[in-house]
Amino acid sequence: MKITGIEPTPSPNSMKINLDETLPGTERHNYTKDNAQNAPEFIQEILKVEGVKSIYHVADFMALDRNPRSKWEDILAGVRKVFGQEEETAEEQSEEKEEEITEITVLIQMFRGLPMQIKLKTEKEEKRVGLPERFAKAALKAQDSSDNLVMERQWEEQGVRYGTFEQVGNEVAEELSAVYPQERLDQLVEQAYSSNEGKDVEEEEVSTTEVAEKLRDSDWQTRYAALERMNPTLDDVMVLKQALKDEKPSIRRLAVVYLGMIEDEAVLPLLYLALQDKNVSVRRTAGDALSDLGNPKAIPVMCDALSDKNKLVRWRAARFLFEVGDETAVPALKAAQDDPEFEVSLQVKIALERIQSGEEAAGTVWQQMTKSREQ
Repeated sequence: MKITGIEPTPSPNSMKINLDETLPGTERHNYTKDNAQNAPEFIQEILKVEGVKSIYHVADFMALDRNPRSKWEDILAGVRKVFGQEEETAEEQSEEKEEEITEITVLIQMFRGLPMQIKLKTEKEEKRVGLPERFAKAALKAQDSSDNLVMERQWEEQGVRYGTFEQVGNEVAEELSAVYPQERLDQLVEQAYSSNEGKDVEEEEVSTTEVAEKLRDSDWQTRYAALERMNPTLDDVMVLKQALKDEKPSIRRLAVVYLGMIEDEAVLPLLYLALQDKNVSVRRTAGDALSDLGNPKAIPVMCDALSDKNKLVRWRAARFLFEVGDETAVPALKAAQDDPEFEVSLQVKIALERIQSGEEAAGTVWQQMTKSREQ
């Protein structure tokens, strides 16, 4: 058995290893160090490679999961050695100390519309972040409205942020403080006792005119709270353009999220603008929005993003070009194929190989899912 190719996946901690042999029928296997004794010898050897957590083997490929602290360069070198396909590796470059900006999933624990605490998760660790004391007091007042507080409170996922744990934790806590002033907490406590079986009472949306007016307020919390209650449509593009100029990164990031939700070509120029933002979280969020839209008109700006200062933005640009790019992206991809970050370099090379081989772009994951549902 030989390796025929290695492909990155949307997860930075998973890699697809293509093989020249196929498992029969629907056969598939999950292997970890705990059940390695039942695995084929080559699987056992791969699991011994430092940094390998698990292997999913199906059809003609394996999905390899790593310990996030381990480098793919070292892991893949070990895997190739198992298959007798050792490669000459480039001289190790001196590592630049880049701030540990990473992808963090945010969850909020809610009880009858009241936020209780924040949970931040990556693939390797989890941290909880407390909220100001007034949130705990509100939850304490509301708890007697439920026969079973423990069962009723729920963790609600809020999507992905980019930064350090400290940055993201502080940012989310600040935003919740802005969206839930004391007056709103008092209202939610009252509603907790009057709501039907604990169902949250829906907040009234604010109009485009109201948001535009609030965005001129000197208090960023007032500006953020107004924007957070908006349900964006194509008619709101000019207001979101105004929000992109705000001095507060949280407001600019939320505006970018809303632009992506509109799903119309008219938002592209504003997403291009956001891709130049000084805040890396705003830039990466803009890249995610452009990737979800999957519009080929974004190819030139995503080519430019291959030279972004941050590896998360560069990886997103390379992934977009793999999914959507055409021959116009080849010069930029060639220039970026020796990116110092292994995951970025690999994604660039995969995109370049796909385009130069003449293989048609498959589109983004969302586009592929939509296409499969239509068939």
